[in-house]
Amino acid sequence: MGAEPSHAVRNLIGCALALLAVAIWSGWLVITRVAVTSSLTAEDLSALRFGSAGLILLPVLWRRGLALDRFGWRGIALIVICAGAPYVLMASHGLALATAAEAGVLIPGTIPLFVALISAFTVREQVGRIARVGLALIVAGIAAIVVPALLQAAGWQLAGYAICLVSAVMWAAYTIEARRAGVDALHATAIIMVISAALFIPIYLLLPGQRLWEASATEFWVQLIYQGPLTGIVALLVYTRAVALLGATRTSSFTALLPLSAMLLAIPVVGEWPTARIAIGAILAAIGVLLATAFARR
Repeated sequence: MGAEPSHAVRNLIGCALALLAVAIWSGWLVITRVAVTSSLTAEDLSALRFGSAGLILLPVLWRRGLALDRFGWRGIALIVICAGAPYVLMASHGLALATAAEAGVLIPGTIPLFVALISAFTVREQVGRIARVGLALIVAGIAAIVVPALLQAAGWQLAGYAICLVSAVMWAAYTIEARRAGVDALHATAIIMVISAALFIPIYLLLPGQRLWEASATEFWVQLIYQGPLTGIVALLVYTRAVALLGATRTSSFTALLPLSAMLLAIPVVGEWPTARIAIGAILAAIGVLLATAFARR
């Protein structure tokens, strides 16, 4: 009898941490959308993200090294490209052309789909029947958003959708490589952040048209804290802790909230009211992610 309250508390804490991670990631989509459609560029945001998170995580990398025995140089290059500066630049440029609600479906909403497809082709991983239903619903959610723009020949809009989907493919590739290597989340993040900072910051300082120095103090600090420590480190750590408390399958099911939470958060923050097709796409993708993640490994 005495163990039950402890188990219930662990479940409650795990759910709270998973929800916190989802809230931070939803906020990142919206706050990045605000920045890239107003005064800052994707390059500015990447400099803030990797400059701050890379500096914070430098001691971790110094103590634990590059994990070459797990990743190898090819693996290191893959995770830095697919979760480092190239990924953040790609996703941020996508958010400049697609709304936060659309990006919520096309990036986090499609990652399970691309993980399943890449795994099926590379390691012949089998997908369960219920998970296949979930993946089909994700495809339907994508179609609800993309097909009307395709019929209307909305060039820049379609470009934004394509960039978001490429971003999702990149993160899916990182997910598979990180899972293969078996390196813990903090160590892998330290590798990505520090190497990205070392490679990107010198390039950024040479780029023309930097707007970071023109931002107000409030905008600078909000973006600095959110892009780097909060999204790059805190969200990852609380999500990882939630996995330890709830298990990977139950925790991953919380990502089903991302398409809907990003859509709802964009209303008061950005003033972007979703159209019917976007709402339908978000709902379909959310149900699809729930089925694909919560039941794929059962």
